[in-house]
Amino acid sequence: MTNSVTVSAASNIALVKYWGKRDTAANDPATASLSIGLEDLRTTTTIGFSDAGDDQVISPMNEASTARLIRFLDRVRETWNIDRNFSIETSNNFPTGSGLASSASGFAALALGINQLLGLELSGMELSRLARRGSGSAARSVYGGFVEVIPSDDAWANRILPADEWPLSVIVAITSEASKQTGSTEAMQISADTSPFYKQWLATHQHDMTTAKAAIEARDFAALAAVSEHNCLKMHATIMTGQPSVLYWLPATVAVMHQVLALREAGIPAFFTIDAGSQVKVICQAGDADRVNQSISAVDGVIRTLVTRVGGEPLISVA
Repeated sequence: MTNSVTVSAASNIALVKYWGKRDTAANDPATASLSIGLEDLRTTTTIGFSDAGDDQVISPMNEASTARLIRFLDRVRETWNIDRNFSIETSNNFPTGSGLASSASGFAALALGINQLLGLELSGMELSRLARRGSGSAARSVYGGFVEVIPSDDAWANRILPADEWPLSVIVAITSEASKQTGSTEAMQISADTSPFYKQWLATHQHDMTTAKAAIEARDFAALAAVSEHNCLKMHATIMTGQPSVLYWLPATVAVMHQVLALREAGIPAFFTIDAGSQVKVICQAGDADRVNQSISAVDGVIRTLVTRVGGEPLISVA
């Protein structure tokens, strides 16, 4: 009998992002999305059964996030008729709740662990749907490599390219270690309700997905850079123009963006993307990673950088 399961799941960053939900309760995204897994930014979660009167959770999460995790476990119990409490210990090797998709890796690890612990034998589609119930972007972290989310009444993700078929590097510029003041779900709702750009964000999104997938298929770095940066800036324009406005960027965020433009002018292929936070992710060719990291690390306001690569295949061990 399986006593406990330990899962290491990776964060991911969307190159074509989803912003907004067709069903908030189910975490069903309003649009498709396309991401890359980050090999070295991981959540490690150990899950087993608890004989205590309630679920036991050890984590760096705040009270609201812990309550969200418990609601996820309640859904699992209801869906599979489980009359047990769980013991969960989880930690991240990168800042939590700061725009680096810790909820994606966290709920992906939890979904994978539950599947193993309970012997559910879920398919990849079913696993991604389960993870999505905890966090919309978690659907992508049940895989490594290049992943897309298929929007529907019950959205799911699938891998479109393994990481080793296009080995890109990623430099993560940490501009703040603090948790963001406005969570993604709240900011999405503000944008959908009040931003004058939101309808256009939805209307132009499929073109971005088609362009990005074609660029990945062709291994066309310049084309992927162009559509990813454009999509990122459209999303943040939508966020900024809601009422009240949500401004995730810090001065260092903007400075890193300008540094990436300078790198390109100097002949070094690189592009940026920014999720709902102040951290900047810079994607480059593997051979340029050291030089790009040196350049980004020198930007005023960058606390530190994390150097990783496209990857993120989940790791599972059973006790």
